Amino acid sequence: MVTINNDDNYENENILVIDKIKLLFDCYNQKKIKQKYLKRKLTSYAKTSGFINNIYRKQAWNLLVHTSSDEYTTDINQIESHQYYEQIKLDVIRTLKRFPPNYSDSERSELQDELILIITKILIKHEELHYYQGYHDISLTFLLVLGEDLCLPVIDSITMSHLKYFMEPTMEKTRDSLLYLMPLINCINSECAEYMERGDIGHVIFALPWFITWYSHVLDDLPVILRLYDLFIVSHFLMPIYVAAEIVNYHADEILSKPCEMASLHQYLSYLPTEIDENTWEEIIRRALYLFENHHPDTLENLNHEWKIKCEYIENSSNKSIIRQRFDKNNNYNKQNLSQKSSTLSRIAFWGVTLTIGGLAIYLWNQTQLLDSTKFINLGDFLTQLYRTQ
Repeated sequence: MVTINNDDNYENENILVIDKIKLLFDCYNQKKIKQKYLKRKLTSYAKTSGFINNIYRKQAWNLLVHTSSDEYTTDINQIESHQYYEQIKLDVIRTLKRFPPNYSDSERSELQDELILIITKILIKHEELHYYQGYHDISLTFLLVLGEDLCLPVIDSITMSHLKYFMEPTMEKTRDSLLYLMPLINCINSECAEYMERGDIGHVIFALPWFITWYSHVLDDLPVILRLYDLFIVSHFLMPIYVAAEIVNYHADEILSKPCEMASLHQYLSYLPTEIDENTWEEIIRRALYLFENHHPDTLENLNHEWKIKCEYIENSSNKSIIRQRFDKNNNYNKQNLSQKSSTLSRIAFWGVTLTIGGLAIYLWNQTQLLDSTKFINLGDFLTQLYRTQ
């Protein structure tokens, strides 16, 4: 069982939360409170503090995620002949860093075998879904907390409520959802958003692994991952975007201190989640919830429209280089005299970084379509789909 080690500043508060959650389950088991009330209280804890302890997290997740009693295939020949089986197997084998250090090699190997079967069974049930690299990261997190028997229906339910948009034949809906990030940043920190846009980072590909893996692919700290999952399972499927906006906003001063060009900004932003400590995550989650409350997903199209108008102004601004130089506090060269060669090198550096991280996204089309070459997509088509404007 994985337990969470908290900083001293939060220890007493977390003990109180655990006691309250324990009391809730005790009252429910004694039939002193109804399930509806229990779910409402657990949803509140999922957002404001998380469940702290995996004993109660396991009970809470199983209760909060609505599951069905559907049956899943047990035919090993059907499983092993599935078009994604070999790709899933390869990805799961590469999940060594995701396992807590107290797992033995045999325990880890057993869980990996279970994970391969779980993912494949879900894909067999939902023939319309397409596996993507990163789905195994999310599935593993549920397996570690819930165990094999409980996690299959929970992952199935979460897949259909939160993840199915990532599992379509193309990445169009994923791309459109991801592009809400800049409008959200703009509404809470317009200076930072403008700086990022002027630095040619406005397509936010740096946040793609955050979004489609619920941060589990980019974070090594399992307790933090579990805290985020507490939030995400009870929230709108776009909540990871709100969290991303507040991650950027929280680090706005550091972003504004970087050179206002693609390579530097992309490299810095890509690794931001790994630099955040547990206490800061709680502050970011609190801000994200406030942002969600004040800018519900139903309003994002309006924010997106406003952002597009601002982008047109930025693109057409005759003072673009002057404003960029003013914002770039640590820039020691004159951007007004940048040559075409410098701009080209910057873009080359950017794509070097992007292709390293972008392998995760490429799998959404390519490497997962092993048995159907008609579904393959080349890098040029991938980038066209990701960056085309509507």
